[in-house]
Amino acid sequence: MVITTIADTLTRGIENVTDTVSGTFFEPVIRLGVTGLARSGKTVFITSLVANLMDRGRMPGLLAQSEGRILSAYLQPQPDDTLPRFDYEAHLGALTSQTPTWPDSTRSVSELRLSLKVRPAGLLSGLQGPRTIHLDIVDYPGEWLLDLGLLDKSYSAWSEETLKRIAKRESAQDYLESLGTTDPTAPLEEPTAQ
Repeated sequence: MVITTIADTLTRGIENVTDTVSGTFFEPVIRLGVTGLARSGKTVFITSLVANLMDRGRMPGLLAQSEGRILSAYLQPQPDDTLPRFDYEAHLGALTSQTPTWPDSTRSVSELRLSLKVRPAGLLSGLQGPRTIHLDIVDYPGEWLLDLGLLDKSYSAWSEETLKRIAKRESAQDYLESLGTTDPTAPLEEPTAQ
């Protein structure tokens, strides 16, 4: 009986240490990819989302905020140094300046890490302290979405499909006529290409 009590106590102690260590070293990461076609508002959306999460008074519909469980929100360096950082401050400045302007269009992949210190909910909320949840937001150029259909297609196949598709368009007739008199195997000459 004494040995069982000691073993149970030791097991519970190890489980508590394991929970504490895993909570300390393993903070959850949510990766959010934002993509869409060109000029659809990806940059404005990301900038607005981050600004509102950092100033949560404007987000009463966010459940964790309405329950008072989000203690703080702050930006951190992104985990992938090979990606440029999403320029949140410049985009927010452009949108909120005396003469507001739209941010520049997304030209390459970028990333931003927003960390939220959150008090847990549920039955164990009184036993655990706040934990940090990282939100990694990846901005992806929308124009690249159009290239996805070309992954398994050769340039020759794409060209043939495109020429068939435009053959019935009146606006393409001058181009197709000019193309018919051009030798595609000839060496490049800039005046001909123009």
